[in-house]
Amino acid sequence: MYKTALLLLLLLSSLTPVQAAQPKGWFYQLFVDRDLWQQQHIDIAARLQSGLIAADHGSSNIFPAGFLSLHDGFVLNRAEIIIEKPLNSRIRPRIGPFPGARYDDWDWGFLLQGRYGEDFSRTYGFDDEWGINEAEKRVVILPQWFVKAYAPWGGGTTLQFGTWFTNIGNEVGAPIDPPSPFYSHAYAFLYGPSKHFGGLVSTRLPVDQQYGLWGLELGLVQGWNNLQDNNDDKSLITGLQWRSPDMATWVDLESIWGNEQSENGITDQAPFIAISSNNRNLFRQFHSLTVSHQFGATSDWRWVLNSVYGRQEGGDVPADSNNPPGLPIVTTSEWYGWNLSLTHQLRTDLQLATRIEKMFDRQGAFFLLPGGEYSAWTANLSWYPQPWLRIRPELRYDQFEGEGQPFGGALPNQFNGRERQQWLFSIDATLFL
Repeated sequence: MYKTALLLLLLLSSLTPVQAAQPKGWFYQLFVDRDLWQQQHIDIAARLQSGLIAADHGSSNIFPAGFLSLHDGFVLNRAEIIIEKPLNSRIRPRIGPFPGARYDDWDWGFLLQGRYGEDFSRTYGFDDEWGINEAEKRVVILPQWFVKAYAPWGGGTTLQFGTWFTNIGNEVGAPIDPPSPFYSHAYAFLYGPSKHFGGLVSTRLPVDQQYGLWGLELGLVQGWNNLQDNNDDKSLITGLQWRSPDMATWVDLESIWGNEQSENGITDQAPFIAISSNNRNLFRQFHSLTVSHQFGATSDWRWVLNSVYGRQEGGDVPADSNNPPGLPIVTTSEWYGWNLSLTHQLRTDLQLATRIEKMFDRQGAFFLLPGGEYSAWTANLSWYPQPWLRIRPELRYDQFEGEGQPFGGALPNQFNGRERQQWLFSIDATLFL
């Protein structure tokens, strides 16, 4: 493993560095009539991401630090294609408001994303039930598919409906920077929702731009990561965004509120399972505050602070006697934490990044992890030998304090772990086509 990673680094170092960029949409130049797609204002982009991961404890299991990548060795994270008709809008859903005069013409668009790989992001009640994915390490899914529209209301308003990666938190489902320059994910990403099915309204508030740019988001969704909702209830998404007049400072406060009790015997609605024997509603809330700032003579430094808080009302159904105890939440449980990252653009094709983080889950709300405190430190280099290629070696250290051993197990849970700390080395490559 280590020899393979070293050989790959030496091979790549022989290439000529050029200016770093993440180009979008030249995939279709190779395969379809470019003029036809441009006339329809449709972008087609592709991404391919894979990596090599090694752990110091000798186990193939790297959960929870790897999150989407559960094992060491070679990982095909994703081979995906994205077809999008973007909107002319000064407000971008899940991203926020941008400066400029309001567009006065209505517009519409869509996004369709297809993926093959090990970054599951499956939707309960949709692509998790496809027969092609049964007992497969790599799956075929449609992680995002939605239609959207722009209306010249207020400072500009967008509406979208379908399935989309969550706007709650600092990280999203695409391997891009920003918002995340790291290969591994923060615990805050693990403890929050990853996607939703429903509708989202995003608007730029009509405030004088000398006071900054303000955005507001409201959504009504099925819940966390599911299209099928056993409790026939909806969850509310709220978001408030502020950007400084020079766009150097961003502040985002996002939340989701709703009843999220699980169906007895169904673990697909993880990571928080709470079951009521009399179908009583079990309320869950999750909040995320992200503050970021770019600074330096050329804005080549950036820091991002993200803090999260979650709470799940407990049910009255414990684990089945045939399963290890402690999986369902039977008492109201809370989890909270923070992560702070700093990036520095060393040169146009090379970026240094580091992150420290803490997550407190003392009651073991996450159904695969023991209750306690999780800490992590991560550092990496992102190198663009070509504008369409990123190579990223990364080092990560995780530590746990509490009852149980979450690292180095045969399966990703506390009952099979044997370590309270772990070191991970990875190197990943991403093609932006």
